[in-house]
Amino acid sequence: MSDIKSATKRAFLQSLFDAIANNTATVDLASGSQAVDAAVITLLDALKAFQRMGFNALKNGRLSLGSSGLGHDVRWAPPMQWRSFGQEEVFGMAQEFREVYNDAIITLAGQGNSSPNDATILSVMMADDRLATVDSLQRDFTLLRWNQRY
Repeated sequence: MSDIKSATKRAFLQSLFDAIANNTATVDLASGSQAVDAAVITLLDALKAFQRMGFNALKNGRLSLGSSGLGHDVRWAPPMQWRSFGQEEVFGMAQEFREVYNDAIITLAGQGNSSPNDATILSVMMADDRLATVDSLQRDFTLLRWNQRY
């Protein structure tokens, strides 16, 4: 699991879904000079494009800010240390989204919904434990894990 807060993960996922609903996902997921290979129509397409965008940023080791003309002038920026999360974490989150997506499809198929729409898949994904915020803590006072209990 990536070290990004679950609220941020859900916000990324919701933004991907909103881009699909607004028919802007193909443009939104184009990063600088790196274009999306195909039209982004479904949630799975968006997750794949998002992961590909993270992979391209990671393999270069730097971020493309943009280019002019035929790519003769490309502006690069090294990853910023002040960001709340790095490229590796975003790439890990993209993989986590794909795993949650696959589990949501399996869950819905088990419930008899073999061809769910993106809104249904999103609701199952948002309810997944991997995207849940931990808001309670339980303390163990039994001393079962204390190594000098005998």
